[in-house]
Amino acid sequence: MRKTIEVIVAAGLFAVRPAATQTPTPPALRFSGDFRVRYEHNTDVPAALRAREVVRFRLGATYALQEDITVRARIATGDPEDPNSTDVTLTNFLDDLSFSLDLASVEWNRPKFGAFAGKFTNPFLTTETVWDGDVNPQGAGGRLKFGKAPGVNANLTAMYFIIDQRQLDSTSDMGGAQLAVNAGGGKNWRITGAAAYYNYHMSSLAGGDGAGDVRGNRLAGGLYLSDFNLVDGLVIVDYTGFSTRFPFRFVGEYVHNDGATDLNTGYSGDVYVGKAGSKGDFRARYGYAQVETDAILAAFAHDNTTLGTNSDTHTLSVDLTPRANSLLTATLYHYRVHAPAGEFQTRIRLNAMVTF
Repeated sequence: MRKTIEVIVAAGLFAVRPAATQTPTPPALRFSGDFRVRYEHNTDVPAALRAREVVRFRLGATYALQEDITVRARIATGDPEDPNSTDVTLTNFLDDLSFSLDLASVEWNRPKFGAFAGKFTNPFLTTETVWDGDVNPQGAGGRLKFGKAPGVNANLTAMYFIIDQRQLDSTSDMGGAQLAVNAGGGKNWRITGAAAYYNYHMSSLAGGDGAGDVRGNRLAGGLYLSDFNLVDGLVIVDYTGFSTRFPFRFVGEYVHNDGATDLNTGYSGDVYVGKAGSKGDFRARYGYAQVETDAILAAFAHDNTTLGTNSDTHTLSVDLTPRANSLLTATLYHYRVHAPAGEFQTRIRLNAMVTF
């Protein structure tokens, strides 16, 4: 009997195998990325800052070193000294865009546990009240999955985060852990709860870039006035009983800084209707957040408005997926200084993004 032979050539290597008896193996090296263009308009700021056009480009690669070991890397636009943003404002007589390495990590993943090290994506379940989506911690961590109850998943994640490496005892760092439980609550309900504790040790601001890394937290003698020992609770409620095309989601978060004697509490709530993943999808969101001055470490919180902390923020957004791997978003931020209460300001963002 004659056998069919398939020759595979890739990356300068070749292999010969029976074509009809083996399943193709996924490539060990994979690439992905996204490109986003944005128009932004602000009120109550100097005329030169009211409008700007912004772009973001990210290109990532993953390599499966072994079945359970993965190496990740990604380059992105943006200021390498700003951990909260990969955006670049179009300006300065057509100067070229700056790129930097914003991910470089190795991961070991087993069915019930895993570990990671380097500069990695945030391993915690979060909203942007405490962690901006562009912040990629650097250090090491691990995760543990446990529980045998049907329909219930539990994860314990821990991380050691190196913020600013210095000699002797002046290094700034953080140790944190989060327990997250996900469970079904009937035919159309899904509930996720998470509790976290983040213990920051901020010995120096020497590695910071002034106001850009402080962003509203109180200072005394060149250091933070408060310690930052954050107790953070998060709940997500999903309901699909209205319509599979228009699911309902509520996301609530409460954070308390045990290291501050006052101005130490923040909370947020967001309601989503719809989804944004497939062609023709539509999603709307309304959110409200109130954060006191030292409730969070503002250096790593959201940069959606000009206020890193001490703020009241209303958010209204609409997402539309016109075709696969694309997203159009319109977002309105209506915000003010929380105490003493200031005048409301408005920021409008119009985004167009493609992924590949």
